[in-house]
Amino acid sequence: MKSIIIQYRQQIIKIIISYILIGITVSCQYGSQNSITINGQIDSYPNKNIVLESLMPNKIDTLLITKTNKYGHFEFTLDSSPKGFQRIKIDNNNMMYLYLKNNDQITITGSYPNLARTYQVKGSDESQLLKEMNHRLIESTDKLNNLKTQIQKASMIPEYNMDSLMRKTNIRAQHLYDTDKQFLINFISKNQSSPVIYMALYQYIGTTPILTLENDIEIYELVLQKLKENNTSFPHITMLESAINNHKLQIQHLNRQNANISIGNKAPSFELTNNKGNKMYLSDYSGEKIIIAFWSSLNKTSVNNIKKLKDIQKAYNYKIILISLDINKEKWLNAIKSNKFESFINLCDFKSWESPVTKIYALKSLPAYVVIDAKSTIQFLTDDINKLQENIVKLNNIE
Repeated sequence: MKSIIIQYRQQIIKIIISYILIGITVSCQYGSQNSITINGQIDSYPNKNIVLESLMPNKIDTLLITKTNKYGHFEFTLDSSPKGFQRIKIDNNNMMYLYLKNNDQITITGSYPNLARTYQVKGSDESQLLKEMNHRLIESTDKLNNLKTQIQKASMIPEYNMDSLMRKTNIRAQHLYDTDKQFLINFISKNQSSPVIYMALYQYIGTTPILTLENDIEIYELVLQKLKENNTSFPHITMLESAINNHKLQIQHLNRQNANISIGNKAPSFELTNNKGNKMYLSDYSGEKIIIAFWSSLNKTSVNNIKKLKDIQKAYNYKIILISLDINKEKWLNAIKSNKFESFINLCDFKSWESPVTKIYALKSLPAYVVIDAKSTIQFLTDDINKLQENIVKLNNIE
């Protein structure tokens, strides 16, 4: 009888031990309860480094580094979800954006070197949304780059009608911008409960922002409201709220300054970068007579009129400050050189009509001119070069 009991106890112990071993095996195999696994297959990318990064406001941290095997397969395992957004980076042209949650089991496939355009993601609804948004915007970026290539090729052809091509190109580029903007607004509206709507605020086509605080503050405020309602622990909320509040304060400040843009008032200062890359301030030229001329390399009237300012500069010793509304640095610099504007002070922030200085000076059209005396007082405002010349003569005869 005792031997039977001993045998029974031994069997029970074996069963318990086997369950413990199974539990240990399962734990090792699947990690913690919150573990995240990312399995990937990148064709034509064998035995190469691949990096998983964390994207936080103003900060990028490396989470994990691994290598693809000879078939292009890779795997990342995390114990729990990191905060914010993530990306898998191959190189600067091949990145895949993710938003990871605990227990996600994600599969990624794609082909190198066009990974950013070809990758597919499964196992994460948020990462799938990010992929759809980025693929849509990359298509537009490719179309915009094709337009730029056409312009570059045409510029090499003697006597090619560049003005006509530029007009057509600008229309197409504007159409791309308009359709992408509507796409992002619809994307945000459709996915209001998802944290990925934050990323929709900060997408770009070429060098021009699609959604901006200056033009689309109501969209930014909607995103902030929905993030607070549906994703209370989302780490980017504080940064977004701060950006919106700072913008509102800036608008209040600009509105106060705009009210003073009239003859006899002090000319408001500003900060812009010159063609040599140095920051310049209007106050740098206090004590001197100044003409501020707003122009653009694409605005032929403003270009031709600025040439007439050289006579004023020589005759009456004015500092000529040219503020360009260009968005392309190379074209701006080429226009300065080809039109021999180097003797002027050349400033630009490449924000075009979204530049704060256009708000400060209540700019309505190009060209436009502001005449300032040695005491920093506004003496004359006009958009007519002939009236400018006439009043410069009168003002200096009075002196």
